[in-house]
Amino acid sequence: MTARQVAVPPAGAEAGAEGMIVALARVPGYPYLCASSLLWHTTRWGGLFLITYLITSVAHSPVLVQLAGALLFIPMLVGGLAAGAISDRFERRRMVLTVQAVLVPIEFAMFFLVQSGQVRVWMCMPYMLALGVGGLVNMTAQRPLIYEIAGPRLAPAAMAIEATAQAGSSMIGTLVGGLLISHLGMAASFAGMAVLLCGSIVLLWRVPSPARQTAREDAASHAVRAQLAACAALVRGSQRLRGTLTVTIVMNLLCFGYLPLVPLVADRFSVGAALAGVLAAATGAGQILSGLTLSTLRLSRPGVVFAAGSGVALAGLIGFALAPTFALAVVALFLGGLGQGCFAAMQGLLAIESAGDSQRGAVLGILSTCIGALPIGMVLMGLEAAAVGIRPALVCSALAGITLLGCVLGTLPQLLAEARS
Repeated sequence: MTARQVAVPPAGAEAGAEGMIVALARVPGYPYLCASSLLWHTTRWGGLFLITYLITSVAHSPVLVQLAGALLFIPMLVGGLAAGAISDRFERRRMVLTVQAVLVPIEFAMFFLVQSGQVRVWMCMPYMLALGVGGLVNMTAQRPLIYEIAGPRLAPAAMAIEATAQAGSSMIGTLVGGLLISHLGMAASFAGMAVLLCGSIVLLWRVPSPARQTAREDAASHAVRAQLAACAALVRGSQRLRGTLTVTIVMNLLCFGYLPLVPLVADRFSVGAALAGVLAAATGAGQILSGLTLSTLRLSRPGVVFAAGSGVALAGLIGFALAPTFALAVVALFLGGLGQGCFAAMQGLLAIESAGDSQRGAVLGILSTCIGALPIGMVLMGLEAAAVGIRPALVCSALAGITLLGCVLGTLPQLLAEARS
């Protein structure tokens, strides 16, 4: 049985939600790929929480915290286009394996630095940059790999599960990080992230390469410049893709930049590391619920889910900023997480389905560049928080995001149209 045979049921077969998930589980290599992705995302988001908590403990500076968070996404801004084109020209599984293997000794280096007491704030910055490179490769290589392993028929469910895995890892990473800091210390947390990375590598090693060699060879026969020019033409000709990219920029500039500030908000509620991890994990819990729900539904208008999720995420940020108690802050982040789950599940799908076989990596490279607006948003939000306070900065940012979201939907209504069958 091949992956393609499993992923594309006979015409006219209306597989239900459970049937789609069962079919995905039967695709050769997909369960290993899904589990590997979960471990990778746990390492990435857990690393972000550990570093922001470490900097908060040492320097208590919103600007430094935001700078560290921004470095996680700088590689997407700078290298998204090139990484996407490279992904279309080389074997994607090998690219992901190589980058994760390089990150393992970096995790152990942080373990030894913290354990020995030699760690300094500046050392956190190259660590975050390295994790950012891993995130770039995940977006431009691993997500197209998921699409190709699952096949077009099962891709919506597979991408929703991928978004759920990312959300779950965000929750698990912050919870585990907070508990490890509380009970074993900061150094043990970095050692744990290194072990998770090793597990991800072992699982990914068992994933077969998809039968997409023709598309890869076609891509390799074209110059990178010509490939990017073709993608630019695709963006100009697709209102749906332009809408996806524009909303992505808005959300990364004005919504998602709050993440590194969560430990600072938790500190205002006078809670420890474990409860700070609970607060940071609330968003992930909401993302998991919405992602699991979407993975069981047949969606004819993914753009509507994408746009509505963006609005809910922005509204949740306002609720988080204005919450008078720790419990209400957790609820607000959970509700915002529901919206973020819808946004994340549909974002990659809308981009991939706008591209041909030989352009998927390049289109996701363009999407990665748009996601690269996040470090700019983080720095601006950090500066604003330092100037007027964290809560007013979050409210102003979210209100601006809601306004721009409405403008995008009014200008590019095709984003909300029914998907082509």
